[in-house]
Amino acid sequence: MASRGRKIVHIALLAGLVVYAVVAIRYCSEREAGLRCTGVRIEVQDSARSGFVTPGLVRQWLSDSGLYREGAALRSIDVHAVEQLVERQDYVRQADAYTAIDGLLHIVLNQRHPVLRIVSEAGHNFYIDSTLVLLPPHPDCTADVPAVSGRFSFAFPPGHFGPLDEKKFPQEQELLHNLLNFVHQVDTDRFLGALIAQIYYDGREIRLVPRVGSQTIRFGSIADSVLVRQRLQKLSRFYRRSFAEGWWRSAAEIDLRFRGQVVCKGMPVPPADEPERAEKHN
Repeated sequence: MASRGRKIVHIALLAGLVVYAVVAIRYCSEREAGLRCTGVRIEVQDSARSGFVTPGLVRQWLSDSGLYREGAALRSIDVHAVEQLVERQDYVRQADAYTAIDGLLHIVLNQRHPVLRIVSEAGHNFYIDSTLVLLPPHPDCTADVPAVSGRFSFAFPPGHFGPLDEKKFPQEQELLHNLLNFVHQVDTDRFLGALIAQIYYDGREIRLVPRVGSQTIRFGSIADSVLVRQRLQKLSRFYRRSFAEGWWRSAAEIDLRFRGQVVCKGMPVPPADEPERAEKHN
């Protein structure tokens, strides 16, 4: 009998919970149906990292689109269309939009973060993020990232931004991927990161301009990531070991393309009683 009584109590409690849930849902639904939108709350989750997207800018997008109007019925706001609008903007990586019983339209978004800037002699000027999305220069914000200038033969015109079609631009994708890998490896060495002032692409290979000395550094191709790492390590060792000596400062070019060697070219002819140091082995 006791067991049967407990079952009845459990059934009664369950029925009560179901009734309560139905009433609560109906109450909230009726209340939400009468709600008016009293404002918009925008959260840029990674605003401390970069400031390409601001709440004010998002509000401007909403105002220009006509998708949001303060005082409109909360249910009439198409949150999916709002998400699409925000995610179409160049520097937005992902966005979520929803309305709540507080009467607000909520927008939460993450930005795209540039990791490299490309400036070509043909007029291209864009950032790229880690996923190879091309981003236009921002009128009010500049990213402190490495820049690569030079003779780029891109098949897309200046002013082309957004994701690159891998089938349409395979060579461009490969080159940009290699450049990303190159600057990433440079940045992992704090010494080299401080040493290199400029990166130049001559249409085939990379040349570097250091902050010290009067020479350029002929790095060579960056297609092989293993070779890139080896050459960067060789360059770092060369400067660290030779920095205090200073003899290399007058070289016109430092060439890293030879296995096991750092070759200094275009140096003045040394006096007869001094050994020639046109080539430095490493």
